Amino acid sequence: MTGSTLKEMTRPASATATLDTNAIGEEEVRAVVQRFWKLFATKEQGEFEKLYSPSATVFAADARKSEPASLMLVRRARELFGPTAAVAAKITTIDVQLLRSDLAVASYACHFSVTRNLPNGKRVSSEVPYSRATQVFQRNERGTLRIIHEHMSSAEPVCTQELAGT
Repeated sequence: MTGSTLKEMTRPASATATLDTNAIGEEEVRAVVQRFWKLFATKEQGEFEKLYSPSATVFAADARKSEPASLMLVRRARELFGPTAAVAAKITTIDVQLLRSDLAVASYACHFSVTRNLPNGKRVSSEVPYSRATQVFQRNERGTLRIIHEHMSSAEPVCTQELAGT
């Protein structure tokens, strides 16, 4: 008999029940997605950053390749969390796939509006009426859901315009 088989046979029933009660639920995932957009729109940078796993990868809607979430967070802080920036989203139905007890995928469409501050000092506004988002969530060792992968895209080319006075 292998060690893992012996452990499984001798594990108390209460340990199994504890794991089941900590499983990710669809409504929990939907609540985190709603919280994501609330924190983004209200520029609560510290809490927003906590939504991501340190090893997360991200595809932004206007990106050509994925990047580490840590790099994306620095850019979003500079471009989207300043006093003259703005973020808004109208989310449709959030579909949730429960892959394992600690892993889930949320996918949804939304109308995304953003005013960002570019590194060159200019401000631009973008409307993305047919934005799509997929976020993969994993429960960490502390029991908190974290984004481990995010992919945002647009069904149509994003229209960006420079704002006057920048």
